[in-house]
Amino acid sequence: MGDGNVTLENCIFHGGRCHITPDTIKALVKRYGLYMVDRELAVLWYEMFNQEVRYPAAWLKRAIEFSYSPQIPHEEYVQDKHGKIRQARGLAKEKAMKEAYAKIDEAMAAEREAEMPAVQSEFWQFVPAKVKEKIAASSAK
Repeated sequence: MGDGNVTLENCIFHGGRCHITPDTIKALVKRYGLYMVDRELAVLWYEMFNQEVRYPAAWLKRAIEFSYSPQIPHEEYVQDKHGKIRQARGLAKEKAMKEAYAKIDEAMAAEREAEMPAVQSEFWQFVPAKVKEKIAASSAK
């Protein structure tokens, strides 16, 4: 088996996260073995992260029967999938943070503009015409 982490409890836990009942997982494990169920659960988890899977239990059964996962060592395969999930999560988090910072920046810029309009700044004379037009257009909103 190789991987000591593949247990029925683990499969049931991961199955639950993929909206599959413990009974279904037990039945699949009884029929196909822990190794196969665990392996294809990793694929299902990744698929569900990327798109909507309407019938996860049916998808998993089919994945086991047709061996959706590439034939590479299980640990490596699962690590690769988890790495991709972590990467996708990281990108989503980074995007959300960038959006949040952009909102804060906008709010702070608006606050500063209200306190001291750019036109009144001693540096206004050095601002390029195109930028002046842009500022005028955004303050007219």
